[in-house]
Amino acid sequence: MKEEEYALLDATGLAGLVARGEVDPYSPSRAAQQRIARLNPTFNAAVTSIVPALEMESWHEHLPPFFGVPTLVKDLHTLVKGSALTHGSRFFKGHISSHDSDLVARMRRAGMSIIGRSNTPEFGINTSTEGAFHGPALNPWNIARSTGGSSGGAAAAVASGMVPIAHATDSGGSIRIPASCCGLVGLKPTRGRIFAGLDEGEGWHDMFHAFFLTRSVRDVAGLLDCLANQDGAVPYLAPTMSGTYKELLRQPCPKYKVGVMRLPPNEVPIDPECELALNRAEAAFSEMGHELIDMHISINGPEMANCFRKVIASSVAATINAHEKVLKRQAREDDFEPVVWQMLRLGRGIDGGELNRATAQLHLMARDIMQTTSRFDLLLTPTLAKAPLPLGELDASTLNLDVFFQKIFGFAPFTSLFNVTGQPAISLPIHWNQDDLPIGVQCVAGTGCEDILLHIARDFEYYFDWQKRQNDLIKRL
Repeated sequence: MKEEEYALLDATGLAGLVARGEVDPYSPSRAAQQRIARLNPTFNAAVTSIVPALEMESWHEHLPPFFGVPTLVKDLHTLVKGSALTHGSRFFKGHISSHDSDLVARMRRAGMSIIGRSNTPEFGINTSTEGAFHGPALNPWNIARSTGGSSGGAAAAVASGMVPIAHATDSGGSIRIPASCCGLVGLKPTRGRIFAGLDEGEGWHDMFHAFFLTRSVRDVAGLLDCLANQDGAVPYLAPTMSGTYKELLRQPCPKYKVGVMRLPPNEVPIDPECELALNRAEAAFSEMGHELIDMHISINGPEMANCFRKVIASSVAATINAHEKVLKRQAREDDFEPVVWQMLRLGRGIDGGELNRATAQLHLMARDIMQTTSRFDLLLTPTLAKAPLPLGELDASTLNLDVFFQKIFGFAPFTSLFNVTGQPAISLPIHWNQDDLPIGVQCVAGTGCEDILLHIARDFEYYFDWQKRQNDLIKRL
């Protein structure tokens, strides 16, 4: 299989070639490795290689849905047996996973070929992937711009055609932010839809979500069908629907009531190009016959950011504290970037009562947000307040904690709201600015209503034809 042919196919298309016997099951992985070898020195999307292993003899006549499709696993919280898991930190250098996370096991059962790990900033706390340990991931649309974060390596890999899909995680926007920055489809599923299988729990006090970055909507549907939780042995279980998401894509889209949110609760200024993307989405909704109503979420933005910071800090501290015992050494200041060291010190100073008050406040805010939005079928917001940032603007090695969080919430003020509520949210790549930088819009549905998001995503994919832009980029690289 030629590299240039491979790179233009989505995961569904590649799996179809394998299933029909038109290419051998290892051919896509070989093409992926060839493309990574050529492009990764430029984009730094992949940070670890893994020898692919497909259980050929165990499938007999019925191949799994993504058999032979190469992918990357994010270097954060997700174990791959025999592979280094560093969380983007020099503190964990050389730490090898002894087993697969639950999600990785399901990925293997779905037939995926795991060929490496993707770049992430230290502990995933940055909305730009430019950590000191792995170095910055560079945006394929413009290498002077950020890929977003924390799943920026995954986004760069998919946008450049290294892999058609890549595992990603999202605790405050880390799937949707890179999707917007790199011109991809980025779904954060409903809380409980995809069990990440973290050994240390669900992560970030139930705000941690796992899924994939993709170029096509049909890949999103197929991934939901094969990876969603089907049993009750998980901390949360999202509502299910009858039928499959792939079948849903063949059904007509109902007419929805859409709440349009123009400003975030912290009321930071929105870049005119992000406003233009929102306006284009509004026009598409209107042309498709949906009802549009302006709305606003009125919560205390600074208070939410403060509670969020305490939750993140306590989670970072818990992870490092646990691994001090495993690694048999104490964490030192020179093990971490300055912002992460400040987070560790903050987290270690937060007692149980303070953490409980912060999480309780976030739960109250979640209730208020969901009550405000319950009269709509879905919400429309900008994904971000700005176009992809210049590299260095969110450098965690040079900023103090207060400035760092101010910049993060100034860049991505819309996404973390829906980690707090647990609602499904998706970033769709509908606009490119005059500098040819992608800008997404975010659609949010009620708990368990990924079907609504996929209906809209499918119609927007046809209306805006973003795959032409994506393919043009891949051909240029």
